[in-house]
Amino acid sequence: MNTALELMGVALAALLSENLVLVTCMGIGTHKRSFEEPREAIRTGICLTVVMVLGTLCAWLFNFFVLIRFGWSHFQVLAFSLLVPGLVAGLRRFLRACVPELSRRMDGNLASISTNCAALGTVLLISQRSYGLSAALVFALCGGIGATLALASFASLQREVNLDRCPRAFRGAPIQLITAGLMAMALIGYYGLYLG
Repeated sequence: MNTALELMGVALAALLSENLVLVTCMGIGTHKRSFEEPREAIRTGICLTVVMVLGTLCAWLFNFFVLIRFGWSHFQVLAFSLLVPGLVAGLRRFLRACVPELSRRMDGNLASISTNCAALGTVLLISQRSYGLSAALVFALCGGIGATLALASFASLQREVNLDRCPRAFRGAPIQLITAGLMAMALIGYYGLYLG
């Protein structure tokens, strides 16, 4: 059983010191528009958070009740790498059938999430760290929120950068990498922060 202080430590770690986009570089596999438009970044972040929470729930239950119980722990990577894209495909079908308008708006974002390393990486981190169900769900939720904030902040900064005043050699990808590096350095101070 996790105490509130331990859960708060897991939440802070997922939000700050282990940010999936800026620190571990797992959430950067989204489509290009998520890094340019804040609204698209928020949509992608919401989809990523939902997939991470649902994937964590399903993976934790499958790991606890099947893989560990039958001694098949060596199949974790294979099982999780099939589970997360399958979950995304099922979620896309469910949205198409039940909520077509939401599916129309979010389908591109969900398609990019199926190959996003953050969704699978979260599930693998949780199983490697042997988190309980509550700590796993808190880590997934806060990790998704942290990724959403990082994507939205980066997209907002890209709109604010005045490329006309930027030296020609730094325009485009170089200034984007410098911006991402500075944002990641801001979170380095929180590395190792844990309240447990």
